[in-house]
Amino acid sequence: MLRAVLMFWIALAVAAPAAAQNSQRAHEATIAAATAYLHAYQAFDLERLETLYAEEAIFDDPTSLLLTGVNGAPFVFRGRDPILNGIRFWMQQSVTSLHYDVEQVYESSGRVVFIGAATTNGPSRWRFRIVTIVTIENGLVVEHRDYTDYWGATQAPSTSP
Repeated sequence: MLRAVLMFWIALAVAAPAAAQNSQRAHEATIAAATAYLHAYQAFDLERLETLYAEEAIFDDPTSLLLTGVNGAPFVFRGRDPILNGIRFWMQQSVTSLHYDVEQVYESSGRVVFIGAATTNGPSRWRFRIVTIVTIENGLVVEHRDYTDYWGATQAPSTSP
């Protein structure tokens, strides 16, 4: 019995570092996938985004209820094509891209949380606080969720001369 207990503890001592290392790799891969997505999203790179969204992805900004989104609706899109169409609509209407200033990022259970501020690029520029949560499954974005301080937005200076 003592020998079995000793063998268990030895096996655990050998396996624990390997499990921790695999967990760290998964954590880093999830953050890398979400960061690559955020770069493509803020540039409104539709070709790249098409490869990064899962077919049934969800884009949800519940804080946009006070705004007029696509066809008068808030920014809630279900499915890759509706998400891409929503971004196309933004580009046609006023926002050509975004610039995120990420102050904090962390991952938990496949969700990567970006905390910071974003500035819109286009005819008029606005800066606002934002929390963006990107859920990654099998290397693809299955959900993009924004919590945006629209009421606290300030007009950003123009970048043109």
